[in-house]
Amino acid sequence: MERKLVIIGIDSLIPTIIEKLVEMNRLPTFKKLMEEGSYSRALPYWPTETGCNWATIATGTPPSKHGCKYVIHIPGTSLDKTVFGFSSEYCRAEQIWQVVDKLGKLSIIIDYPQSYPINIKNVIHIGEDGYPGPNSRFCIANAHAYTNVKKVEELPEYLKKYLTIIEIRNAINWRNLPERRDLLEIEIPLKTREETIIFYGLIEKEDGKYSKVLLFSEKNYMKKLGEAKRGEWSNWIKYCFKLHGKKTYAYFRYKVIELSPDGRKIHIYFSEIYPEEGWAYPSELARELIDIFGPYLHRPTEQAIVVSGASDTETFIEEQEYQANWYTRVAKYLLKKYDWRLFIMKWHGPDFFEHFTLHLIDPTHPLFDSNRKDEGWRLYARFYGICDRMIAEILETVDDGNTIISVVGDHGHVANIVYHVGNEILEKEGYLYRNPDGSINWSKTKAIFVAEGVWINLRGRDPNGIVKLGEEYEKMRDEIINILLNLKNPITGEPVFSLVCRKEDAKILGMGGDRDPDIIFCYNVPMYSKINKATISRHPIWGLVTGTHGAFLPSVRTRIGTIETVFIVKGPKVKKGYKRPISISLSSVAPTLCYLSNIPIPKDAEGPILYDIIEK
Repeated sequence: MERKLVIIGIDSLIPTIIEKLVEMNRLPTFKKLMEEGSYSRALPYWPTETGCNWATIATGTPPSKHGCKYVIHIPGTSLDKTVFGFSSEYCRAEQIWQVVDKLGKLSIIIDYPQSYPINIKNVIHIGEDGYPGPNSRFCIANAHAYTNVKKVEELPEYLKKYLTIIEIRNAINWRNLPERRDLLEIEIPLKTREETIIFYGLIEKEDGKYSKVLLFSEKNYMKKLGEAKRGEWSNWIKYCFKLHGKKTYAYFRYKVIELSPDGRKIHIYFSEIYPEEGWAYPSELARELIDIFGPYLHRPTEQAIVVSGASDTETFIEEQEYQANWYTRVAKYLLKKYDWRLFIMKWHGPDFFEHFTLHLIDPTHPLFDSNRKDEGWRLYARFYGICDRMIAEILETVDDGNTIISVVGDHGHVANIVYHVGNEILEKEGYLYRNPDGSINWSKTKAIFVAEGVWINLRGRDPNGIVKLGEEYEKMRDEIINILLNLKNPITGEPVFSLVCRKEDAKILGMGGDRDPDIIFCYNVPMYSKINKATISRHPIWGLVTGTHGAFLPSVRTRIGTIETVFIVKGPKVKKGYKRPISISLSSVAPTLCYLSNIPIPKDAEGPILYDIIEK
């Protein structure tokens, strides 16, 4: 019997958090799925991150076969050259929607990694290729804040780009201005990827206090674009920008996060600027969806925007909730409108959230405050509640008794008490050399850190290779492995790495392919930290980003956090109320779901079907 398949992908679902919140009766839909279906923790592949493991979920293959990671190096290019591994062209294994397409059936895809550029005929596609970083394909400008309150110079360099210091002054040289002398103005240099546009803000009083900001593209009171009161969002603003050299209409809004009653302090936050079309297939679907559900933002916010001070936690949650609700309503609309066989999506919200909040609930982190533990769990219940409601509404549309429904994550998070190292180690040991201008001297360099591993500058493979394959190559790998294994955290004295090995010795972690580094490593994550609060606060990357994942063993955990994630499935032939005692591999997701849905298993899949969750 033909069955439809629904895969609701949610980035960084942490099983320990879900299990606790279900126990607290805060996640009714997750609880319902567990009672009416089968539940398991799931082990990701290395590196434990987005680009790698969503590809595994869609193909049933390890990264050594599908070739995707967040950042990948393509052999044959310069060793310091990398690309983001989210484009469909980088996936070398058959994806589940390609199987469905061969059946002549329709797939509905929402922003799933490696799904764009579109590589099938029968598809409704919303979003991009699942890349969650800044400056995605169609992004015109990332979220940004303008303020006279924050001290930008105190921020780490990578965070300064999210804030611009502005001045408040008396309003002058305006046309059609009301007869008032107490108006203040700000000038906002809005920088997109291709241009800088000057906007102007007027700060107005209500009841004798400054409380509202009006936005203009020129100093003409009759040409207002938007307005917002303190603590509120403006209307959506449609404006013409440049994207890829062409004029493009796009949407944005702003929020007045802070405005002092005397008009001396201001903090105004601008959302991502994202076009009205180009992100949907068929193309005419974009405007149709905007007309019904409002503007689409692909990446409204992320952890760096919060830890920089450009946004606050409340604004972050409001933006993530807007996107989650938009995805949910669009999914329901498309699922009702079209005759489909596969629905698959990925929402990234929890990953962003956990990166800057895990210390609120995980005692491993030095910034954990036991007096605020309940507050932290309430915040997590609120955010995971967004996931719960998303799933509930999609279930209402598809739960017809003949559909296989799955909720799955790609990795988890652990407390960020990890001591990271890089090329400074190889320079110190004489494996990497630089020219006077700081560039790499390839004629002398034998090895280099690239993304989450070490590559040997190999003759015949790399453009400037100097190390011979064979004895020299193996000896060099042994030397570097020993150096890394003996590295100690200078603060705690603990080993920096829990595992360092050749890529072919890490096949169980999914390694061994030509896009994998010659040496892979897994950072050591202690469950009980020896780092105190004062020490961690002096290191900006630690004090601000409190949850992490990546180059870790898939089994790593801290006292609440874990790198494991979640797999839940319900539908015909699926055991009810079954909790699997042993974690699955994410490579089992596609084979199992296809088997249950009577869809052919992707041809490259290696993961086993989970027969123990299936009724006999």
